[in-house]
Amino acid sequence: MSASSARERLGAAVRLRAEVGAGARASEAGRLLFALRAAVPHDHAALSRWDPMRGQHLTSASFGYSPEAARTLNERMQDLPLFADLQQHRIPLRLHDIEPGRRHGAIFDDVIGVHGYRDGLSHCLFSPDGRYVGMLNLSTYAEGGVDDQSLALVSLLAETLAESIDPLASAEGGRVRVEPGEEAFVVDAAGRPWPVTTGASPRLLGAGEPWRDQCAAGAEFRILIVDGEVYRVRLESVRAGTLVRYRGVEAPAELTLRELEVLVLVSGGRSNTQIAAALGVGAATVATHVENILRKTGSPNRTAAAVFATRVGLSAVPARQ
Repeated sequence: MSASSARERLGAAVRLRAEVGAGARASEAGRLLFALRAAVPHDHAALSRWDPMRGQHLTSASFGYSPEAARTLNERMQDLPLFADLQQHRIPLRLHDIEPGRRHGAIFDDVIGVHGYRDGLSHCLFSPDGRYVGMLNLSTYAEGGVDDQSLALVSLLAETLAESIDPLASAEGGRVRVEPGEEAFVVDAAGRPWPVTTGASPRLLGAGEPWRDQCAAGAEFRILIVDGEVYRVRLESVRAGTLVRYRGVEAPAELTLRELEVLVLVSGGRSNTQIAAALGVGAATVATHVENILRKTGSPNRTAAAVFATRVGLSAVPARQ
């Protein structure tokens, strides 16, 4: 590699990082992979994001790999002992730097061996707050394999590559942080939920909430009941869609679950008779719940109770089964 070629490759990497850092649409994974070839020569490449609930990778963008090869990389990479080393050391790893005795498993047999790659590189990608977001895999048929400059440039671009597949990357630049004790998933433009944390509950994922329509500018929070449990939910716009962060909490003002359900309907302007019909209970029972709600929330009337509901973020509550 001549000095001028090395300089051109470095320039391509610097331009790519600056463009993505400015929030350009080129940060989308597919276009980023294509542009990466100018800095890091390769024949085939894939960016895959980590799905913590499935415990495997999902392709965000792929260039050249067959569907079978991409699926093997996604489903079997984490089974290799080398994968733990990649995550721990956070340094790109080339195929020709792996001792022959460690080259065994589906990746070596069904991807590298079958397709005849001469060399390749894998790199685990992390967000600035330390979350593992996915990985880059690239392969080459070139005689010289993956050179030392490619290692350096992939390291230089690691944060940029991570940002392109990080579901928490903000549309305005930067990232949203999932706080300790919170679980989270992202709902994309098609309404599909993608888990961000290992404990993201299917009950929340399938609660029937129109998350993307509920997301206002900036962050907001709500109180939500799902299957008899109370959650504090935060909604925020991210590049991948709507981020839904939540944690279990005590009900506000020590209200019972039934009282919360009644309060939602009260704040919607329903009469006691209408609430009784909606919940399948007697009007006298509803009247008792309303009295308890007014007392616990310190509200002099139903209008003030509705204001309380708005203040704590209580909104539409899915009916309990």
